[in-house]
Amino acid sequence: MSWPLVTYVLTAALRDKLLLSLLILLVLGASMSVFIGSSAVIEQDRFSVVFAGGGLRVASVLGLVLFVVFFVRRSFENKDVEFLLSRPIGRIQFLLSLATAFSLLGILMGAAVGATLYALSPHLFAQGHILWVVSLMVENMIMVNAALFFSMFLSSASTAAMVTFTFYILSRMMGQILGIIDAGGRLFDFGPMSIAIQMISAVTPRLDLMAQTSWLVYGAGDEIGFIYIIIQGLVFSTLIILASLLDLVFRKF
Repeated sequence: MSWPLVTYVLTAALRDKLLLSLLILLVLGASMSVFIGSSAVIEQDRFSVVFAGGGLRVASVLGLVLFVVFFVRRSFENKDVEFLLSRPIGRIQFLLSLATAFSLLGILMGAAVGATLYALSPHLFAQGHILWVVSLMVENMIMVNAALFFSMFLSSASTAAMVTFTFYILSRMMGQILGIIDAGGRLFDFGPMSIAIQMISAVTPRLDLMAQTSWLVYGAGDEIGFIYIIIQGLVFSTLIILASLLDLVFRKF
């Protein structure tokens, strides 16, 4: 891993005003949640936290994915990748440095969202909120690595962004899809479709189980804990990074 390259990516995030844009987004999201929460008859603070958590979760993923996709595609188009690989740095070291930098940005964004929720209602902040923030960090790590893979595999930035967003929506809806197949299987025989969905679910992260808004109101349950979240993040991040490594190693410049 090359720490100067990690620093270079983080500097690019500052240069592109990514952190400033996300900071403005946090302020606007928090302000809107407080404004809408004030219309609630009871438990206005809980309503504001839930609204802010759900909105900022999606906004943070969208912002990080767009930055990663356009940064990688711009690096290829400007021949920055070829220049960096001509230096004494291997392709594996290069990709791991990018993945580390993007993952750090994901963790930083998750921590910023958590700080925003704490600022909205510090008296409500409990273990469920901590679990929600940690799962958001892991979700951001998975998605930035997925964006890295698709942006390296696909030559178009817009196509890579759309595919990454499709992957995110599928991961968020996988629980509902499996539930529909399981419930409908008693009445209909889905056949090959059911088998295909089961195979896809095996290689798709269950983001529907991450950062559940119910944790912000009722606290953490017994089904999902820190161990499950960390294991899922490590497993799927490793798989995505390995796929990106295979693409980069066998790519001919």
